[in-house]
Amino acid sequence: MIVTIKAEIFNNLRNHSDLNDLMFFFRKGKHRLNLKKKEDFDAFNDSEWTRALTLSDKDILKESISRVDKKEIIISNSGLNDEFNIKEAVNYLQQNLRIILEHEEYEKPFILKIFQEFDLSNELIISLQQGWLEFYNGAGSNSQSILRTRLTRDITTNQYFKDPLKKYLRFYEIKDSDREFCIINSNGTIKLQELNISKTAFLEENQIPYHILYKREKENYMPDSVFNSFLHTARRNDPLKLFSKIYLKLNFHQKDFFDLEKGFEVPRSNPRQLKERGELKVEVRNLFSNINDKSYRTIGFGLPFPNFKSEFSKKFENVNKKDLESRIKHQPKFKSIVNPLDKTERNEFEHIVHEIKYLL
Repeated sequence: MIVTIKAEIFNNLRNHSDLNDLMFFFRKGKHRLNLKKKEDFDAFNDSEWTRALTLSDKDILKESISRVDKKEIIISNSGLNDEFNIKEAVNYLQQNLRIILEHEEYEKPFILKIFQEFDLSNELIISLQQGWLEFYNGAGSNSQSILRTRLTRDITTNQYFKDPLKKYLRFYEIKDSDREFCIINSNGTIKLQELNISKTAFLEENQIPYHILYKREKENYMPDSVFNSFLHTARRNDPLKLFSKIYLKLNFHQKDFFDLEKGFEVPRSNPRQLKERGELKVEVRNLFSNINDKSYRTIGFGLPFPNFKSEFSKKFENVNKKDLESRIKHQPKFKSIVNPLDKTERNEFEHIVHEIKYLL
């Protein structure tokens, strides 16, 4: 993060110990100092604290002063709700940025692959290695209990955090959209299924930045190259091979919202039963109306992949940037949510990388 320190902080001798704690963050590269106003810079330059620093520490700070490509916090004695006193700031900045995933084990290979292929600076991987960025298991689709209890325990008990809890949270959540369909208009444009308001209400209420995946689930981003690899088996009637032959013929939008794990299966049926076409939602039925009955039955129970949730995700480890881009080239671009001043439109993977790097 970018840390702006106001003049009165440097002018008070009692702040030197806390400034040393901040210096530890600057020295390690976890956060950076920025002094936009001349009065703040002059106070920094003339303070006894600065004069006591080593030449190498002074060089580190001066290198950081003009770089403002991160989220900013302001340290002052103003008492304003959106600013921090120095003890609040030290405790706030000590926290790592936590990436909340619905299922850390299953989704981590997908997110790591995005970091590896779309963060050209390698900053996110380095931050994971340094421990400044971490994944956290959101316990399924309901992360509210996690944020209200385990993750917030250290915040609610911190004696320096006096303002509402949302001021001190350092989270970014990535969630499946769980969309079952899109509507393809006559002019070729797409209307997405509206999200359930419960998916984002808690996050917005607590000002927790998030990204909702465009596609149904992370599995829907799996490149065609993986399914093509299933065709190379020598077994003529291999279920993976039969499934992949049909799946690869689906269009982009069908692949985006098809339930790869369960297909068109009747929920919780035992023995497993396939829904009749008439039992599907109208929009789902329309989206898949062009596949014949044989194809419908072939893919209807989902991808026949053992331990689907834990094992299929590992296939992301072997795909490349070009493969991943091929699955999102038809999607709309995204503008930054966390940085309203940034009007650049990015593809979905670049967008996720940008948002997290900004919050770091």
